[in-house]
Amino acid sequence: MIDAPKTLILISEGFVLSDQAMIIDLGRLAAEARTSVYALRLDNQMFDLADRRLPINPIGDRRARGEGLELLAGASRGALFTVATAEAPFFERIEAELSGYYLLGVESDPRDRDGKAHPIRVDVPQRGAIVRSRRQILNAPTDARGRRSPRQSMIAALSSPLLSAALPLRVASFSLQGPERDKVQLLIHAEVGSDYAASKVVSLGYVITDQSGRVADSRTADARLQPFVNGVPSPLQYTAGASLPRGDYTLKLAIAEGDRVGTVEHTIHAGLAEVSGVMLSELMVGGPAAESGNVLQPTIGYTASFGSLHGYLEAYGNQVDAVTVKYEVAVDAQGAPLMTTDAPGQLASDDRMIFSRVMPIHQLPPGKYVMRALISSARKPLTTLVRAFEVSPPKVLMASAEGLGPTSVDAELFLPVEEAAMNPRFKRDQAIDTRTLEPFRARVPDTVKASFDQGIGFMTTGDYPKAEQSFKKAIDPDVDSTAGLVYLAAAFAASGHDIQAASAWQTALVDGTELSQIYQWLADALMRTHDYGEARAVLEEAVGKWPSDVRFTKPLAMLYATFGKGREAVRTIERYLSEEPDDRDALYLAIEWLYHVRSAGAIVHDRTEDLKLAQTYALAYERAGGPQIALVKQWVGFLENEKR
Repeated sequence: MIDAPKTLILISEGFVLSDQAMIIDLGRLAAEARTSVYALRLDNQMFDLADRRLPINPIGDRRARGEGLELLAGASRGALFTVATAEAPFFERIEAELSGYYLLGVESDPRDRDGKAHPIRVDVPQRGAIVRSRRQILNAPTDARGRRSPRQSMIAALSSPLLSAALPLRVASFSLQGPERDKVQLLIHAEVGSDYAASKVVSLGYVITDQSGRVADSRTADARLQPFVNGVPSPLQYTAGASLPRGDYTLKLAIAEGDRVGTVEHTIHAGLAEVSGVMLSELMVGGPAAESGNVLQPTIGYTASFGSLHGYLEAYGNQVDAVTVKYEVAVDAQGAPLMTTDAPGQLASDDRMIFSRVMPIHQLPPGKYVMRALISSARKPLTTLVRAFEVSPPKVLMASAEGLGPTSVDAELFLPVEEAAMNPRFKRDQAIDTRTLEPFRARVPDTVKASFDQGIGFMTTGDYPKAEQSFKKAIDPDVDSTAGLVYLAAAFAASGHDIQAASAWQTALVDGTELSQIYQWLADALMRTHDYGEARAVLEEAVGKWPSDVRFTKPLAMLYATFGKGREAVRTIERYLSEEPDDRDALYLAIEWLYHVRSAGAIVHDRTEDLKLAQTYALAYERAGGPQIALVKQWVGFLENEKR
């Protein structure tokens, strides 16, 4: 039985109505089966010269044969058409009626559920309109109808020639080398629905048929399927496998969850690609990777969520040791790469190599992309495999900060900062450079100047223990010891003892608050020891003293970003770029931050000003030869195309 609206076309010369109640009963059965009957009556000749006996009442006979067809069509929400010539467009008329219709729902009350037929009529005020509707409704109780179980619904949908879309399904299949060399291991992956925050029990089944219609594999089961991440609305995930001979097949999958049933048909090509003696599986992508962290199993899904993308590929043959793979993410198959990473091969057996890599993609705006696998052997390009995917927008966005003025307090808005940028290296050569050293040496009392100069000499040669001893001799509580403390801390920092260095620089600030270099070195040391709160306080004090000093604005902006003060971070990096407009890394950071602020639903100034800033910085970054210009253009494109 096809569980869907159906249309039956009856072609007949007519029949004599002998039992009107039977015809009406057929109309009721047609309504229960959701079937409409259209009747095409062939108009036979009233007189036939070959018939020696003339009919007594030919017009009455013709009318009698037509009454039965007309009553049947009317009782089953159809129509009667009389066919006199072959050119009459009756089928086009029926097709037009089926392609456009109004589906009306009628609110019922308990009296309608008495198991009896109730008359119904639909009228429209428009002149000339023809209404085809059921003449009665039978709203039987649910238990009387024998409600189907999910498994019964799944089996019915699987056997139906029509597809059901009540439960959305997305299916993909991938070919790999299995244990049977004459067959292909087929990996089947389906995404069920879209908004499941917890696991659900479903009834599922599939049938795989070859080109001749013969069943190659089939399965039915009840299973508990999991979403991508528990607690976050996402599709349920289903994965299955089948071992098939090489060739082309058709997969039909049916899944029932609760009252909803979905079916989908999918064309399968079971086979491996061979390039220069190397056999390759299909490229598989998805995200996030499995919670178990096992990247030696593929992650499959068209939509990549939660900021990560997993690429997976297998190579087979005697030459797999020479195969290398690089993964790229781009807007399309020919586009410039937005992200690139090498995928080291992991030997699974003597002739099977796995190339698996998880890439962070939180920098990508929502949209459609492709992953490319650039495959080489012995440093010679073999081929490139491409797989499309989509980056979904964040499941949860912060409340919009639009309308907040420049002086408003930030809501928590954390912005990305590279770990290396939060670990500034101490530059010994800068510390002993004459321009840096001279303001400090000028403060050294004559009584300890020899020890101080000796310490500088040891620092120059890299003998930090002796430098520390010399600087300690230059520290005298009875005289100004600021320079000795500062360079004792520098010796500590040069030898990798940042905690001791930070302590000494903090002591030096007691009498050296007018020396800006101490603030920079102290803040850098505190950042290297991950004391970000104290580093932020030091930099804020320094910016208050020297507002235009670019040594403090850039690291302070990064600290604001890590402390959730995203809008203040962007304003601070703006001040830095007003003094250092050619800093390529800062330009990149500013554009990325503006993108993240807007994608979180917030603004820095206003939409127009934020976009103008991003466009200006992007142009400067491109002129400076920025290596990530393709990704920068994606961010600017997001800002330009977002809904207003």
